[in-house]
Amino acid sequence: MEPPRDRPRFALSARLVAIIGVMIAVVFVATFSIKIPIPGGYIHFGDIAIYFAAFVFGPVVGAIAAAVGPTLSDLLAYPSYAPGTFVIHGLQGLVAGLIGWRAGLPRMILSVLAGGAIIVGGYFVYDLAVVRVGLGVAITDAGFNTLQAVTGAVVAIPLVLAVRQAYPPITTWTHRRVWHEEPK
Repeated sequence: MEPPRDRPRFALSARLVAIIGVMIAVVFVATFSIKIPIPGGYIHFGDIAIYFAAFVFGPVVGAIAAAVGPTLSDLLAYPSYAPGTFVIHGLQGLVAGLIGWRAGLPRMILSVLAGGAIIVGGYFVYDLAVVRVGLGVAITDAGFNTLQAVTGAVVAIPLVLAVRQAYPPITTWTHRRVWHEEPK
């Protein structure tokens, strides 16, 4: 019989559940507490928390926190956007985590570019196809979504780098730990 391989795989632990819950709450508060109204919606600081969750805790935490936190905010403020927000921000958190998790500055920049493209493109399509706003409003929203994505990147990347420097063990919080017995 072949011994089990030591490969990383997803393992739901109490710590991971707690991190996911806390990051959902942080993303929700960052999204809901400061809202700057724009035509058809609002600008928020949730992207900062989404990128933080994805870069520090990985794609699973990033995707779940990014999908659920802003969706809860939309359910309270703009319910017609909630389904789109769940998918669009969820993809943003997933992609940001896949590219930028435990990465250096170049990959984090690539990650926020990809995440920003998902936000801008996703909401542009959602505005036109689902909410059915006019082209002018969709273009205006795309400009504001670009501003939101840039703000999220400009704040989140230095924040993540500072937290990693101040508390390096945080990068191992979502690692799967495996016990290995010493050979006799």
